[in-house]
Amino acid sequence: MPVSSPPEASTKSSDWTDAELAASVRAYVAMLRRELAGESINKAEVNRQLRETALAGRTKSAVEFRMQNISSTLFDLRLPHIAGYRPARNVGSSVKLRIEQMLEANGLETLTMFQRTADERELAHKVTALLRQPGTGSVPLGSAAPAQVLTQSLRYVRDPAVKAWVLKVADGICEGCDMPAPFMGTDGFPYLEVHHVMPLASHGSDTTSNSAALCPNCHRRCHLSLDRDEFRLMLYEKIRRLVLEVPESILLDNAEFIDERDDA
Repeated sequence: MPVSSPPEASTKSSDWTDAELAASVRAYVAMLRRELAGESINKAEVNRQLRETALAGRTKSAVEFRMQNISSTLFDLRLPHIAGYRPARNVGSSVKLRIEQMLEANGLETLTMFQRTADERELAHKVTALLRQPGTGSVPLGSAAPAQVLTQSLRYVRDPAVKAWVLKVADGICEGCDMPAPFMGTDGFPYLEVHHVMPLASHGSDTTSNSAALCPNCHRRCHLSLDRDEFRLMLYEKIRRLVLEVPESILLDNAEFIDERDDA
């Protein structure tokens, strides 16, 4: 949460012109990009340079507080901010709006990959985008107390007899890779996950002829690997009880693989 308090009255938003705010935002974004890339930044030197040019006449503390205003705006947008500029408290809505507009003009969209999200698909896309960037970058601030959001997700009514039968037939051996279950579950049985080869979200059936007992690696492979289609075809060829079902369009985008042992 923002914790910094505003300094002297000379930092009121009405005192700052658009040109001054724009110069501050440009300098801030340049520092933030360097910090995210894992490079060192010299905030004091940037402060000095700004006061010798675009912010002539402004005090060191006024420039510092303006940078904290920018951090506060980014914090509200759930975007990363410079670690050394803690978000300021009680920043006026009008100045935040001006700062946000200037951030957009300075490539705010390039920072959206760092934006926190509760959506699993969006999270996966952002992680992929960050993985493609060179280097590891700076250590992220993260969230000491992650926010919570109320979401709705589709769950299917499952037949326990089907799941138990598939697990019993597998007898602790993954039907994908033929390796033993990696560990014993809290229920005292070998841990395997029951996967619907034709997803329930594609109108697949909850039957033994559409279910396979897989280790966690093979299960993730069915959902997340580049060769998931080929792997699924292999399951049809390998497991004799499986019957190919005709897929239907996935009608609900919020149907997700959300349970460690149950494939939704």
